[in-house]
Amino acid sequence: MKNIYVYSTVLVLVLLQTPLAFCFQTDLKQPQINNELLGFIKEHLGVSSYGNYMGGKKVGWDTDEIKITKLNGLEVVSQVSESYFKALFGGNKTEVIDRTEVFYSLEGKGEILLIKSFHLENGAKKTRELNLQKGGFTLVTTTQNRKDEKKVSKPKENLSMQLELASWLKSKRIKGDTFDCFSTSVEEDDLNVPTRYIYKSKKNIQVTGGDLMVHEVDQETHGALFYSLLENNGRLHYGRMGKIIEYRLESNDVAKKLDNDLVDLIQISAVTLDKKLGDPVKIKSLKLSFVADDDFDVPQSHRQIISKGKDNNLVMEIKRDFIIKNGQALLLDERKRSLASSISIPSDNPKIIALATKIIGDATTDFEKASRIVKWIFTNLEKTMAKNSDNALDILDKKAGDCTEHTLLFVTLARALNIPSREVGGIAYMAGEKIPKMAWHAWAEFHDGKQWLTADPTWNQTLVDGTHIKFSEGSTDLKWLNILGGLTLQVIDFQKD
Repeated sequence: MKNIYVYSTVLVLVLLQTPLAFCFQTDLKQPQINNELLGFIKEHLGVSSYGNYMGGKKVGWDTDEIKITKLNGLEVVSQVSESYFKALFGGNKTEVIDRTEVFYSLEGKGEILLIKSFHLENGAKKTRELNLQKGGFTLVTTTQNRKDEKKVSKPKENLSMQLELASWLKSKRIKGDTFDCFSTSVEEDDLNVPTRYIYKSKKNIQVTGGDLMVHEVDQETHGALFYSLLENNGRLHYGRMGKIIEYRLESNDVAKKLDNDLVDLIQISAVTLDKKLGDPVKIKSLKLSFVADDDFDVPQSHRQIISKGKDNNLVMEIKRDFIIKNGQALLLDERKRSLASSISIPSDNPKIIALATKIIGDATTDFEKASRIVKWIFTNLEKTMAKNSDNALDILDKKAGDCTEHTLLFVTLARALNIPSREVGGIAYMAGEKIPKMAWHAWAEFHDGKQWLTADPTWNQTLVDGTHIKFSEGSTDLKWLNILGGLTLQVIDFQKD
């Protein structure tokens, strides 16, 4: 719960409940209530509201309500989280409404019994329900065109874990102390998200009415650090991710009052350069001085080399992708991960397999197959930031999306053909801007049996140009969020065709 657990959030750029029957056996009696959990919950009943800010401008709000209610006649705990978000993505208006309700048992450790989630984005509705049936937990996802059902693992999060976190926070802590737990996300392929709390300090801050003692804590999820100020009862008072995303505890009326002017998240998150590069397709190589406010390990590869420059600044040398003479096959575990089917990447779906087979035609090499997939996606998907999807089948239904949809569909089609592939992310040069900028971008990598090669179906590139700078590998590598808004680049040199 958000007033005990800090947000398990992802950047709204990459950000960003229809009631269904819950199956119990008949004639259930109220189980023995865990009075310690009940007392803990009663301390946190009520609503907390937060304003969400990007670059100091409000783009949305969150509310979180904890209450005791009934589920099939049994007394349970309900956490209702609602959010609203409105901004521009490259000039396209995006409006998102979310509502998630989680039901916890009051017996034993306070296990999750049911999750109902409702998501409305630019008029497109999606519902998810995680429920307990005889064979275990099932996740049902419903869109306008399709209903998908999948068996999933049992949620590891429970109320006892949250009670332990609150107790850990209140006890004597020193800098560097950690607490490991799990949060639950029905939006991810693995709904159990490992989460680590890292204690930093305790301090007093000024609030209306006097001083307030808070705990400085970093929450680490998938490598992303969410800096937070937690009140002594565990409630989030303030949170920040990177240098430009903020969550502020506010009254409900203030939290829901948004700025009149919409923020363009592409522009506000872009990294300014000191020189214009021209057409990025013609860039063979690019050398940059790289300074980040956060200690960040930049991935290296045959086309991306990092070294130390003057004043200990990093120097990045980026090249247009190329095929090396001597490579090596993937290790078995990495190959298995890069071919796996999942909720978002249903590469074993007959519709996906049939389409992939049709696209490649008579192509025989993995490189030629990947090239044909790139061309098909580029040709057949509308380029828009107002039609987001988190499942390849949804993308095919809409035939539209931005770089994340193009990339997700490529990875899915490639895996359907037994080509190891993965999403990667970073920044790339924005052509046509008055002020030269690098924008956050997603593309793919596929392994041809000898090396990882790049594919950018959004820009119709197999072997990307020399402005694509990779910061992450895989959809759950979120360390790049730590440098959002805190990255400085200077052009040392570049070579063009």
